[in-house]
Amino acid sequence: MIREIISSINLLRQPCQEVTKDDDIKSIIQDLKDTLVTLRGYALAANQIGLQKKICYCKIPKGNNEYTELVMINPKVIEKDKPVKFIDEGCLSFPGLRVTTKRYIFCTVTYLNEKFEECTSMFQDLESFVVLHECSHLEGRTILDEKWRAK
Repeated sequence: MIREIISSINLLRQPCQEVTKDDDIKSIIQDLKDTLVTLRGYALAANQIGLQKKICYCKIPKGNNEYTELVMINPKVIEKDKPVKFIDEGCLSFPGLRVTTKRYIFCTVTYLNEKFEECTSMFQDLESFVVLHECSHLEGRTILDEKWRAK
């Protein structure tokens, strides 16, 4: 089902709850996929569609009409590796807004896949930026919180 995108900063700043096997993850994943198809973006976290659960769906372009497609349940960033890059980042919850953020070029994340199997993956470049963005959402942080400020 296509869901409305949440733009309330108060709702987006609430950390999400862990997903359990009792949750209807198939329905949540389908809603994330259906909703993302209607938008111009690379990924969507469950709290962006009003579900306070730690699950996100990513469809990141690799070129030549190929994508990295990924469902992450209860993701945890276990390593962020330098170097960092300052990027002009947007968010589907804040259409038209661009913010300079500092993101790591490499990150490693543990998560459960759609079959509830444990996975550990390393991401780099655009994949890293997108995964870190979605993991931030699930922890209750947005690009407004990740905004880079010169000291």
